[in-house]
Amino acid sequence: MNTVRSCFAATVSFLAFAIGWWAADAVVCCNSSSVASGGGVASCHNENRTFHTVEAIGDGRCDDNRTALPVRKCCPPGQPYDPEVRFCGPAGAGGDEYLRRMMQRLKNGFRAVTDAVMVGYDYEQPLCDPAYVLVDVPAAEVRGLMETDPSAVELPLGYCFDLTPSDELVARTCRPRDQYCGRGRYTCVNKCCKRDRMIVAGADGRKCKQSEKPFTMSSYETDADDRPVGQSNSTVLPYYLQLKCFDRDTVDDGFMLTTDGSLYLNGDGQRVPETEYCVEYLAAAGPQVAAVLQAFVCESDEPLATAEDTRGSWKYFVTLAGLVPSVVCLALTLLVYATLPSLRNVHGYYIMCYVACLLVSFICLIILQWAQEAMSSNLCILSGYFTLFAFLTSFCWLNVICFDIYWMLRYNNSINRHRSISVRTIMYHIYCWGFSIVCVCTGYLFQHSQHETLLKFAPDIGHRSCWFFKPTGYGILIFFVIPVSVMLTANLILFSLTAYHCSRIKSELNKFKRTDDSKTQRFLVDKEKFVMSIKLFLVMGIPWSFEMISKLFQNQWIILWVILDEINALQGVMIFIIFVAKSKVIMNLRKKFRGSMYHSESTKMTTTSGFSHSGSANKSYNDS
Repeated sequence: MNTVRSCFAATVSFLAFAIGWWAADAVVCCNSSSVASGGGVASCHNENRTFHTVEAIGDGRCDDNRTALPVRKCCPPGQPYDPEVRFCGPAGAGGDEYLRRMMQRLKNGFRAVTDAVMVGYDYEQPLCDPAYVLVDVPAAEVRGLMETDPSAVELPLGYCFDLTPSDELVARTCRPRDQYCGRGRYTCVNKCCKRDRMIVAGADGRKCKQSEKPFTMSSYETDADDRPVGQSNSTVLPYYLQLKCFDRDTVDDGFMLTTDGSLYLNGDGQRVPETEYCVEYLAAAGPQVAAVLQAFVCESDEPLATAEDTRGSWKYFVTLAGLVPSVVCLALTLLVYATLPSLRNVHGYYIMCYVACLLVSFICLIILQWAQEAMSSNLCILSGYFTLFAFLTSFCWLNVICFDIYWMLRYNNSINRHRSISVRTIMYHIYCWGFSIVCVCTGYLFQHSQHETLLKFAPDIGHRSCWFFKPTGYGILIFFVIPVSVMLTANLILFSLTAYHCSRIKSELNKFKRTDDSKTQRFLVDKEKFVMSIKLFLVMGIPWSFEMISKLFQNQWIILWVILDEINALQGVMIFIIFVAKSKVIMNLRKKFRGSMYHSESTKMTTTSGFSHSGSANKSYNDS
């Protein structure tokens, strides 16, 4: 019932108006079966498009909007476009009359509108990519669009059309920035919000909302010392380019836009390039007309990337030279454990989980280093948090391996041993995946919170780089350094307890040297696992410990820390040596492949023999 009322109200408000030779049949309508109200304007769904107004031409009917010709109007209904301020003017009382005049201009200019049965209006300006800027098309070019293809069945794509207060038809479209910015009489400036939006401070924080005030700004000429000397007559074209910095300072001492697109800070005389600032109208609680133009500048003491971390630097290639062999060795380790039945026990299962998580972590690091610059902001944040999740899970599984060996040696004589293993495995999975998910989700919520205290402790992932940027920031300390340090410390304590328990069991077994029972054999197997875990801890624990110390001391001894970084990058190779490059594993692999080859040859001989006997039998049958 409400839907019918909405449609009836929309239909009545846009009823036909009798003007001109076609006015008797012209109506503005919406399909009564598909009307949705949004923003105070009725919208009509036409196949995969949505129009806010559908107008019939000639013999067109309101219930036949399938043939509606789409027209993108730059401004909302009833509002003209003012090219002087490059903003939509206020809505007048004669909205229907204004719409009729615009229809007449389109009909006179474009054959597609003349031949159409209906016209559907959609009110929005084109959304330009960062490399483009929205410009007003000159009147001569608009006339050229009308004369380009008289037989066209649709309006030119990528344009929005509207009327000026003087009833001139105007068009707007996106053009490459390098064709306008700094050329002729144009100066470009980076806006903080998209389209005709501004920053409004409310109870839910600062957000970009529809602006009621045109974006106007002046540019200034500069002297030989790059200081502003006078206002230029350049037209300022705003565009939207998302800044890659997270922390932004507001400019309190005033600023000026220079004709080359950079920002001059009046306080210290610095020049800020276009990629490190944005300007926008900021309205506090109250009417938007009282908004003031504000500049936001990236913090100067935090560049987007350091020289030794950027792609193509020597440190980049050194780290990559260690990560690639590690990925190969980790994949081989995982393959060997999946191939040999002797390694597919409970302990081998935990090792496979650990190796798989570490393999994913290293692959993510390679992707981040290789494709970070080409990633969008959202993809960069997602990749960074997924890498954090993979690393935390890897350390959790290393923690599980250490704990499980201690538990096996300490409580090996449990009656319900198999049941205990199943319960422990479930608890291990809950611990590893649950802990990592909690850390990652908490960090993500902190980073996207509006609370200043939470933002202070949030990870800065995905803004300056796709990984932690501040080496001594609270984010990396809370969500990476502290959890990993606690797990490595717990591993060290577990190793100490396990070593003490091993020495006690060994002393007990030495008292009964003549008895070679299953207890002795089991102790030797557990001892071998313990020794392997110690090697694993030395590979994982010590380099990572020094890595964290290097973060805290800001890489003062660069050569030493590069060596430690390379050791960390080669962890996959060392894990392969510990778990696979052993005489026992190599012998099992040889037996496995020899058995497979023998089985293949035996099957081939059996098949050949079968064919021979079959052939002999057929021959005897035929001869008889």
